[in-house]
Amino acid sequence: MAKIIFLTEEIVRATGIVRVVNMWANYFAKKEDTVSIIAGDIENPYYKFDSRIELKQWNFSFQKKIVGIPYNIIQTFMLLKSLKNEKNLNIVIDRAIHIEPIWILRKLGFFKNINLIYFAHGGSSDFRDFYMSRPLVRHRVKMMFEAFNKVICLFDDETDYPHQVKREKLHFIANPLPFEPSSVKFSYKENIVLSLGRVTKEKGIDTLLYAWETVESQTQDWKLQIVGDGKDKEYFQKIVKDLNLKRVEFIKSTSEVKSFYERAKIFVIPSLFEGMPMTILESMACKCCVISTETAGGNKLIENKKTGILVSTGNQRILAKELINLIEDNEAREHLAINSFEYVQSYKIKKLAKNWKRILC
Repeated sequence: MAKIIFLTEEIVRATGIVRVVNMWANYFAKKEDTVSIIAGDIENPYYKFDSRIELKQWNFSFQKKIVGIPYNIIQTFMLLKSLKNEKNLNIVIDRAIHIEPIWILRKLGFFKNINLIYFAHGGSSDFRDFYMSRPLVRHRVKMMFEAFNKVICLFDDETDYPHQVKREKLHFIANPLPFEPSSVKFSYKENIVLSLGRVTKEKGIDTLLYAWETVESQTQDWKLQIVGDGKDKEYFQKIVKDLNLKRVEFIKSTSEVKSFYERAKIFVIPSLFEGMPMTILESMACKCCVISTETAGGNKLIENKKTGILVSTGNQRILAKELINLIEDNEAREHLAINSFEYVQSYKIKKLAKNWKRILC
């Protein structure tokens, strides 16, 4: 029986990281492992956690300020000190703010008996594309692989690893499906194009709305549902008003998402960047035909024209064209949905959980 602590920023918003932490924590708790969540904010969790999971609040400074660094070193020291007598303890960390404090404390010889795991919620190319390309954070790659016992990525999409990456510490565990694949019949589905997730500019909702202007003018009886909340929601609602769109519906964020996928025939994720979006897996599992931009996650999960459609980022003309093609071609739409439904079976959580055995002590 393993002892696992997830150290994260918060568990109160509908983010991909919160969802993934929730799924793995619940899975381990049901397997009778001892599981705790330590976060800066634990009031009113967005997703339901198993009753056997202990939720603890611990104050860290998540602001991007220099003054927060010494504060976080002290807080990290006090936290790890309180856990130093635990045996076979695994701490899974998914926030970059902890990299420098843990590196410093380990260099000073503290807490060598704790199995520290860094959970990077993206592909392995992020070390080069995200960290190494940004002067202010590139040092974190070296620190990460020196200070942590293991580093988890969602998938391997790197062709030229930076020398700072220690390959022997690198492990790959994909995000799992949060629910069993649906038995929904195609005859049950409605003429709905669905977008679900945070309603922000980086999610490409403006591109989708401008594309929908063309779709709405050339099709009938189809509507666009945008499910979720975010800082730019009012801005997008204004776009809908300015374009005089009649078949767009904004729906409040909810943790009960399966029914939305089951009713929709097409799912669109127009993001500017994505690691490994849960929404693609979820929509495939509910027999939606998926259109995604060519993000890292989109390219990983979709084989173009076989398990979905890939479009270039920010290209409203191509997105509109592909949407119209799928709306008008029922046979092609269902063929892609069936292929993706078969593909997503490999992402069931029981299959992916086997990969944790090599990581946990």
